[in-house]
Amino acid sequence: MSQSFIGRADLPLGLRNNNPGDIRPGDQWQGMIGTNEGFIVFTDISWGIRAMATDLLNKINKGENTITEIITIYAPPSENDTPAYIRAVSRDIGVDPDTVLPMDQQTFHNLLRAIMNHELGDQYSALISGADIDQGISMVNNNLLSLIQATGIAVANAVDQVTGEPGSGSALLVLLAVGAGVWLISRQKT
Repeated sequence: MSQSFIGRADLPLGLRNNNPGDIRPGDQWQGMIGTNEGFIVFTDISWGIRAMATDLLNKINKGENTITEIITIYAPPSENDTPAYIRAVSRDIGVDPDTVLPMDQQTFHNLLRAIMNHELGDQYSALISGADIDQGISMVNNNLLSLIQATGIAVANAVDQVTGEPGSGSALLVLLAVGAGVWLISRQKT
């Protein structure tokens, strides 16, 4: 069971709202129970993480697939020091800001954590467990990760059979698996 930080006056607003990505109102998100100080409040942290993951995957689906592109839209200069935000996320993930992100489960997990680090501060982001992040991601679409993995394996095997070289399908695997995954996610906005 995911934890809830509602009522904890000693914590930053994003945690008190169970909204570690500081998502603003505009959509009716699953798990949303209201708003507080201009941000959505979720029933527990996994619903806030799910909303953040869904929002980021929708951006990636639209072609914003580098840290620079994602953060420029996620944290616009009108509200944030966007260049500093981009540098922080890039540093935390260990990926150049203008490199297309590999969309595997670990990279996506790390992207969520890096955004939480910036939004909440590292010491408060650390209060959110890796299991809570993974649960929030899995709630985007319970079958999504399985489908991405199955698609990737099938594509890699097909390319390996054509080329006769094991492992030669890995680049195609990423492209096709991400394409299949983001197509599914685009069917489910919130």
